[in-house]
Amino acid sequence: MGINMEQIWWERVPNAAAFLADIVDSLLNERSIVLNSAEEFPWYSFMERNIREAVKQQNAMKGFEILEDVSEPGPYLLDNFCKSSKRTEYRPTRTYAKFLAESDDIVLHDRYLWVKVTSNKQFKAWCEFVSEYTKERGKNKVAAVFVLEWTGGSVTTARKGIKLFSFDAYVSEYDRTVFCSLAASAVQERSFVKNYLTELAANVVGNDMELCALCLARHREFLQDPYAATRRILAEEIRSDGRKFGFSRSKAEVEHLIWRAQIRSVYPALEEFRQDFVQKHYPEIARMLPMTSACDETFNVPEEVELGTLRQMAGSGRLFLQMKESERLKGCWEARNKLSHLTALSFDEVAELEV
Repeated sequence: MGINMEQIWWERVPNAAAFLADIVDSLLNERSIVLNSAEEFPWYSFMERNIREAVKQQNAMKGFEILEDVSEPGPYLLDNFCKSSKRTEYRPTRTYAKFLAESDDIVLHDRYLWVKVTSNKQFKAWCEFVSEYTKERGKNKVAAVFVLEWTGGSVTTARKGIKLFSFDAYVSEYDRTVFCSLAASAVQERSFVKNYLTELAANVVGNDMELCALCLARHREFLQDPYAATRRILAEEIRSDGRKFGFSRSKAEVEHLIWRAQIRSVYPALEEFRQDFVQKHYPEIARMLPMTSACDETFNVPEEVELGTLRQMAGSGRLFLQMKESERLKGCWEARNKLSHLTALSFDEVAELEV
């Protein structure tokens, strides 16, 4: 499609962009943070690189260090960020956090440390260390700034001295729909189909924006059969960081989500068609009222008349329509009837609607 999907997500979707901007602001204010998401971050490398580069542009004094799978922060930081002469000064009568915080002649204080934790135990150990280090170091001294990244579990609170940035608290269904809308803007389809594609991707794929982007890039096969297309993409594609995609929804679940996407996009378009049709034929419809439908529903004014009754009026000859307009009315009535009875339309049926 020729569109940089990671830029759309991280730079143009409002709350995703705010998430990065607020993180950068906290780091520049020398505030250690927890970076949390219940699931994998979309386009992780782009996110990490943008945060680091934005911080470095405004604070070149501190270097970034990436730490992975470190279970015991105190011993690790003592061994890797202190000279041997300083290491020999350490005594178990003080905690590692207190000893390092009280030492002014170590490179630790001149670093941003991005710590990728992989377990609850590691996360707890690092939070305890950072909280104590921050307290003991004080506000008026140069200090290390920590990014504690924890993916795979939700964090609701952070320890004192650490600010929590929850991706799931920032980003909602609204943001995912905005992304789908922006990403679908370059698709060569009429606006009605683009709107449907936006809702279809946002509903069927859900939280996985990278998978969503691939579905939009292969929009023709996705529109025809979202379930089959998604399975093919899972078999053929990998994430930007090399990991495989996961998608556990059953065919029945996907069918329901297709229907929900149509209720959100097709159904309103059918209602708009009904309103326009009534306004166009207002005098003729008004002359036939009041009347009672086959479902014993009484209509007193044209604005209330539903598609089924309008079709009956046309079928009885009381409402004269050209062939094309009659076919449009019939197609819209059939589509609305299906959706009202919890049945999803095929894409061919959606594409044939002139709304």
